[in-house]
Amino acid sequence: MLQIMRINAVSGVAWIAAIFCALQVGCVTHARGRWCPPNMAAPDPSAAPRSGCFGVMPCAATLELIEPGNAVPIPTSQPGVEPADLPPRLPSGEGFWRNPNLNVGPQRLPAVEPQPPSPLPGGQQWAEPIMPQPRPIPAGPTRSGPVAEIEIPDPPKEDQLLLAESYYAMAVDADKRVEERAMSLYLDAIIGAWDYLESAPAEDDISMKTGRAWVIYHSSLARLIHIAAATKRFERNIRIKIPETYGFRVLEIEYAGFAWRADEFDEWNVVGEYHSKYLLHHYKRNGLGVPLVIVRNRRPDDQFLPVRTPFNATAVLRPLDVEVRDDCADPAPNPETHVERLVGTLQLFNPDEFDDVDFRDCQTKLAADWTALFAYMLSHPQPELQRASHHGLAEPEPAGLFMLEPHQPGRIPIVFVHGLLSAPYTWAAMANELYAFPELHKRYEIWAFQYPTDEPFLESAAVLRRQLDGAVHCSDPKGTDPALDNMVVVGHSMGGLIAKLLAADSGNTLWQHAAFVPIEEVVAPKDIRIRLQQSFFFSAMPYVKEVVYIATPHEGSSWARRCLGQATSMVIEGIEHRETKHREVVNANPAAFREELRRRPPTSIDLLEPDSMILKGIYQLDVAPGVSEHSIIGRGWWSIHDGASDGVVPVKSARLPGVESEVMVTATHTHLNKHPGAICEVMRILKEHADQLPWVQPHLVGQCAQD
Repeated sequence: MLQIMRINAVSGVAWIAAIFCALQVGCVTHARGRWCPPNMAAPDPSAAPRSGCFGVMPCAATLELIEPGNAVPIPTSQPGVEPADLPPRLPSGEGFWRNPNLNVGPQRLPAVEPQPPSPLPGGQQWAEPIMPQPRPIPAGPTRSGPVAEIEIPDPPKEDQLLLAESYYAMAVDADKRVEERAMSLYLDAIIGAWDYLESAPAEDDISMKTGRAWVIYHSSLARLIHIAAATKRFERNIRIKIPETYGFRVLEIEYAGFAWRADEFDEWNVVGEYHSKYLLHHYKRNGLGVPLVIVRNRRPDDQFLPVRTPFNATAVLRPLDVEVRDDCADPAPNPETHVERLVGTLQLFNPDEFDDVDFRDCQTKLAADWTALFAYMLSHPQPELQRASHHGLAEPEPAGLFMLEPHQPGRIPIVFVHGLLSAPYTWAAMANELYAFPELHKRYEIWAFQYPTDEPFLESAAVLRRQLDGAVHCSDPKGTDPALDNMVVVGHSMGGLIAKLLAADSGNTLWQHAAFVPIEEVVAPKDIRIRLQQSFFFSAMPYVKEVVYIATPHEGSSWARRCLGQATSMVIEGIEHRETKHREVVNANPAAFREELRRRPPTSIDLLEPDSMILKGIYQLDVAPGVSEHSIIGRGWWSIHDGASDGVVPVKSARLPGVESEVMVTATHTHLNKHPGAICEVMRILKEHADQLPWVQPHLVGQCAQD
């Protein structure tokens, strides 16, 4: 026993230490995911700066600074000197570097002993050499010959890489010390790495040095954006001001391919390390740029958008050309003034719209990380995505439809409806797979419906019908977008029953399974009568064309009548004032309602019992003509009472006659909508649905079909 207690104590300490470490590094840890800021790549040890002066580059040889006034001109007649032998110009332009180990002067040859002349053939003798006579020197002043004007070449690209390494090493050190100058040093490292990459020949694309410059550029840019966001250096989201000694260096911000305005980029999150057990795969594209997750906060006039809307972006920083940077530099800054110098442009691209960007006079892949969006959602709880589907005895939150982004004309909405005791986050795995498949992502957009199980799902379905009408009218007031008339609704568990209630006409079927008299004869307050009318009488929504049932209990589940189901039903019963109104209506109409409505306000679990009359009425409803139904059924669990099942819903209850397709997947009930087999089947249905619509093609993304 003591050993077990000791092990538990050690485990507890380990968990506390892990949480403390996560907080120290700035990670956000949640039960559904973990999100960390970007890491700093380790600097190259061989490139550690050997001087605190930013103008001194580390080098294996000792460097000697020659002031411009002391530079010795090199005459053209000096032999053995070529322009390539000259040292590079200082970055500051204040002198030249001279390596004392490199001898650029005239060479003194060793003395040679005179040798007697070799004998001539035939005994001939050597004649005396004829010495040339010196030319007379003209009278008058003399002057030296012309001095060669030699153009000093730009620093070799190896020196540019060393300079970038030096700045990066100093930036990492300042970053660890939380010093403000880290931003400026990261910017210098970015500029040096960019200049190196721009000048590197094509055959060096895979060299070690080019790869190192690539790492320095992206690691520096990631940390620069992270620090700028943390220290609020963004000025109206149109530029970034980086402080330096006598003012600021400025980066202008450009946006490309987004549905949002610049002032709606409220929070910038650089993609670092993340993890979530709810995501099956990690989808990313290597290329130029740093992936980001931008968050937009809800505005007062927003409709159908969550409180915080995250979306993907990729940042590319393009420094100005060297000549432009030199022209903008202030040779003699005034300490009493603060100068703002433009040094580059930070471009933000929507990776869903751009695959390639210009780099080195050609097209290169744009970096992207689609999975980061959903990892961020799972690790940062917010009401619409994470809210539990029941609220106990508290006042329930209203049901709501929301979009991940504003509707894009030409894209078909997929409406996800979660199941009992669940929330929209359960669709993260499927949404991640859809986003990673361009052929589908460019044709569809994701909507989700959150609803509480404090209320019967008949009322939640009525709310969803009203909100779908509002969303369609808000997104397309003129009714010219055919994509909104071809929605796909995917429901898991009880969400599948709600999906069916969107595509079917009720007629009098449901009311006849709930009451004995016409609704007009029921004596009830106006608000109660309206709720009954909206819940039991409705028409099929013309927007819905495909319905996918995932583990849907069309004929109920015995789980609802077991102890756990009954206990849950009592916990999520209606609020006291609702029960009071229910008793008043029942007492005023003693013979009007069937037992299911007469005994108490039915909960969603009550409606899932196999002997529920209302559930039997839903089973008898037929969807409207032109609507296709598909079933994805879980199996792998077997019991004497239910036979084959997914552990909650029997296979015989999940099967529905007349569906267009039916697929069996070996998975439990709660994991079926995250299972790869179910996701692949949904993707197949979506692809076939889009292929049947000739106007929905990948090249028509963001466009309406023209008549």
